[in-house]
Amino acid sequence: MAIVGGVLVALSLAAGALSGAGAWTGALWGAGAGAALTALTALALWFPWERYPLLASSGVMLSFAGKVAVMIAVVLLLGPHRESIDPVWFFVPLAVVLLAVTGVEIVTLATGRTLTVEPMSRPQD
Repeated sequence: MAIVGGVLVALSLAAGALSGAGAWTGALWGAGAGAALTALTALALWFPWERYPLLASSGVMLSFAGKVAVMIAVVLLLGPHRESIDPVWFFVPLAVVLLAVTGVEIVTLATGRTLTVEPMSRPQD
């Protein structure tokens, strides 16, 4: 999932760089936010939740809270610079990275890498 996000971030930055100053700045902000969201998602999936079974169910909420915090930070930091970016070049890279990473995350969770820990069955005597 981190590979998909990284490739899409790199492609967004390359396309923005080839398109001009406003596009580059917008792509930089959008791809940067996408990279931060990708990193949070990868961290949530990478963390060994089986070692901390009482915290495992809160993993999804921690991931979501981190994503909300990143987007709040992006909105606050981008505020003074919003005139210098092309909004399309901000939203398209962000949306593409976010949708692709979310899709890969759903597939990953559906195939068994879950953020919950099942109780171990006790051996029969």
